Amino acid sequence: MQTQVVMQATDGSWNTSKTYPNPLLAYIAARKLSRQEQRTCRTVCSSGQVLDEIHPH
Repeated sequence: MQTQVVMQATDGSWNTSKTYPNPLLAYIAARKLSRQEQRTCRTVCSSGQVLDEIHPH
C-alpha cells in the first residue's frame, strides 16, 4: 500500500515529502524527518487516512 510522508510547515499547512511503497518504510522515514526538521510528520495512505503522526522529541 503506497504511503505518503507529509510534514507540517511553519504556517500549519501540510507538505508532501515523499511516497513510499509501504507504511513501514514511510513510518521510518517520517520519524527520521521529524527528528531532523523538528516538525510534526504524518504518514498518510492513498485513501487519505492518517496512519501515524510523529512528533519531534
